[in-house]
Amino acid sequence: MKKLMTCLALGTFVALLAASAPAYAQSNLENSTFTVTEPVDVGSFTLQPGTYLIKVVLLESNRNLVQITNEDQTKVFASVLATPHAIVPNEAAPTTRFVYYTAAPGQRKALRTWYARETTNGQDIIYPKQRAIEIASVAKAPVIAVSDDVKEAEYKSAPLLVVTPEQVKPYEAPAVVVQTAPPPPPVVVAEARPAKLPATASPVPLFGLLGVASLGAGLGLRALANRAS
Repeated sequence: MKKLMTCLALGTFVALLAASAPAYAQSNLENSTFTVTEPVDVGSFTLQPGTYLIKVVLLESNRNLVQITNEDQTKVFASVLATPHAIVPNEAAPTTRFVYYTAAPGQRKALRTWYARETTNGQDIIYPKQRAIEIASVAKAPVIAVSDDVKEAEYKSAPLLVVTPEQVKPYEAPAVVVQTAPPPPPVVVAEARPAKLPATASPVPLFGLLGVASLGAGLGLRALANRAS
């Protein structure tokens, strides 16, 4: 009985480890090191000049938690919300990229999208509503936002907004376009026809046989004629 319980416990541990492996691998893959030379806004935080590591530490259905730490990951500077930004279906970004909103002269830049190397989507950074209104009015582009008073503990369920220069409206996750493989071309089956044998036979043997038969017939007629005489 003790042996059976040990086997069951070991099997449960292995199953849990296998189930957690894909999520860990994906989070571990989505990270990049970047250096800023001037203050930069990332969500509700302002990063000072320095070198940082940015990574995904929590995945949700329509949002992610993005964390910014020092390079050895011993100090957390920021934990911000982001939404997946599709690149191209079935295509990965070959290099790390950081895209910023257009900023007015003398104003801080704001990170718009981060693309980790060799991943199939980027991360659109989510901003507090008031800051999103400022960014949208200058950049003339939509900015995904949350209410200014949202706490980190509410990140999973807080309603998301889309702020444009003209209005503020609820965020709707973009539809995922599933690409299907084109149907294979029809298979053309050639009509089975009897193969034509090559004309390798020669008429010479036939002529020889006819000549022998004629010679035999001539000799037989001559013999009959001699017997009759």
